[in-house]
Amino acid sequence: MKSKLNGKPLVKVILHSLAFGTLKPFIPASDEQAITKAQMEMTLDVMAHSLVYWTQDVFINGLLAASSRIFAMTSSGSHTSIPYYGAVSAAKAALESHCRQLAVELGPTGAAVNAIMAGVTDTPALRKIPGNREMIEIAMRKNPHGRLTQPEDIAKVISLLCKDGGEWISGSVIHADGGEDIVNFVGQGKPIDF
Repeated sequence: MKSKLNGKPLVKVILHSLAFGTLKPFIPASDEQAITKAQMEMTLDVMAHSLVYWTQDVFINGLLAASSRIFAMTSSGSHTSIPYYGAVSAAKAALESHCRQLAVELGPTGAAVNAIMAGVTDTPALRKIPGNREMIEIAMRKNPHGRLTQPEDIAKVISLLCKDGGEWISGSVIHADGGEDIVNFVGQGKPIDF
């Protein structure tokens, strides 16, 4: 595998992690504004479709290294409903679909393409979501490890997938959340008899 092409370094890893979208309801309450078509399209373009455009540019310009790794950050919003998160949820679902399609189309190059679903992580982006404090509290109770996901947790997962052999994991949504997403009920700390 060449590390350079005509003196240009080849791209071995692409990490798509954009948190820029509109947080508005589809159907507004009396004192709210509904999301507009332009806001919906911008959210999907920035948070989902840009992965395809980035990958196209790198590939078409001959800069994608053989056996490259491409990662996109998704969230549980891709398959659950979160207030004000509808456009972002649609973008995350589209992003996961784009990862599957790119995994198939880039498979012959040896590339692996995956979506990484982190658990709730206390970041500036999370703090912009209405109800973020409640999301943090619930995630802390849901997570079997009793803590939120940290950026370092995700970095370690990505590092593992970049090692030799990681190319065989492709087209997947990888839950890097300590088991948070699989817990669907959190009680008050007492066993429930049925």
